[in-house]
Amino acid sequence: MAERQPTDADTHKPLPKAVEEWVQKKSKPGGGGNYAREADRVLTTFIDWTPDSVETVRDVSRRIMMQYAEHLHRRADARVADPDDEAGITGRTAQQYYALVRAFFTYCVKWGYREENPAEHKPAVEELPDASIGADSNHQQFWSPQERTAFIQYVDERAHDAISGRGSDAVEEARDRALVYLFAYSGARSAELLRDPNDSRRTGVTWADVDPEAGVIRVLGKSQTAGEEVQLPSQARPAVERYRRILGPPTEEWPVFPTRHVPSLYECARSELSERVDGLESELEANGPEAVLRRYEIPPPSITTETVRNIFRRLCKEGEIPVEGEHEYLKPHGARRGAGEALYRAEGASAAQRALRHEDPSTTSKMYSHIEASEQAKVASDAFEVIDEQTTTEDDVS
Repeated sequence: MAERQPTDADTHKPLPKAVEEWVQKKSKPGGGGNYAREADRVLTTFIDWTPDSVETVRDVSRRIMMQYAEHLHRRADARVADPDDEAGITGRTAQQYYALVRAFFTYCVKWGYREENPAEHKPAVEELPDASIGADSNHQQFWSPQERTAFIQYVDERAHDAISGRGSDAVEEARDRALVYLFAYSGARSAELLRDPNDSRRTGVTWADVDPEAGVIRVLGKSQTAGEEVQLPSQARPAVERYRRILGPPTEEWPVFPTRHVPSLYECARSELSERVDGLESELEANGPEAVLRRYEIPPPSITTETVRNIFRRLCKEGEIPVEGEHEYLKPHGARRGAGEALYRAEGASAAQRALRHEDPSTTSKMYSHIEASEQAKVASDAFEVIDEQTTTEDDVS
């Protein structure tokens, strides 16, 4: 049988279409669901990262793959600089991401979408970080009970004073309190609650995702599972519900934490309404972008994962929150670890695993191995104390 020759459509295959096709093939029975989901996530992020000039599979050059490898290396360096920076990744993760992109282009060569695999270009591969980079988690932050209490007390007092003085205009203070409570008690990841600039699928939770009666928030989980339930304990609900009353979202699709960045609001209004509303610019000038978006029920973007880090940094500085160790401020991911640690100590490994939604129990055990070691040390100390007392008694008798 004659070998299939690439058609003109093949040689101009749109990059997103090729990715969709490859992921579907990996999703077929026996293809491995987890692999397909991870491949879909990584390749979608890769497409978002590529320059605007890249439209087809053939547009991805060796130079672009070198730049992508450099991009992954920078993210690994960010992990080293700040282990709690959620934009950071380990060197091993960087290599895994690159391997998925390389596997995709191998598929593209096989089907005639291009002649060679740009990801196999040796200079590009050499730009990848070493697998060991960023693997040391000894310096990762855990919010202690004392830190959590101090932080919550400060945002409580700040919000109370602002609401007493300004009422419904105290949106920022109410928002900041809700953010601190959510991170302190939910065990959620920043990218599950807020917009992640590195992943176009993560646009932030909306009020439709919040179910106070059930005590959950439904998020796009780390495994790319939509509707994954994050706990919303009773400690956090009053702050979230009071914030909602002050914010007054006009629709359930409104983000829980909408941006207050004015240029972003103008951009959203113009992109969504310029073809629908006559005299838009006059209306924007008269009422401002937030009021216009509310009138037409156009949800603005959520704040980003970087924004919440800046908010927490500012709040810790303003409130003079005592922070243990070498850390500058209480970081969002430190809240997740702190919540897990509290549950681990109080209820055991299974409760912490469920709250943090670790698929592999060993992940939870590894994260809180210091607790197990500490408890084992106490058990050993007690045991040796008993043995030593028995030995001393026997010596006295003899």
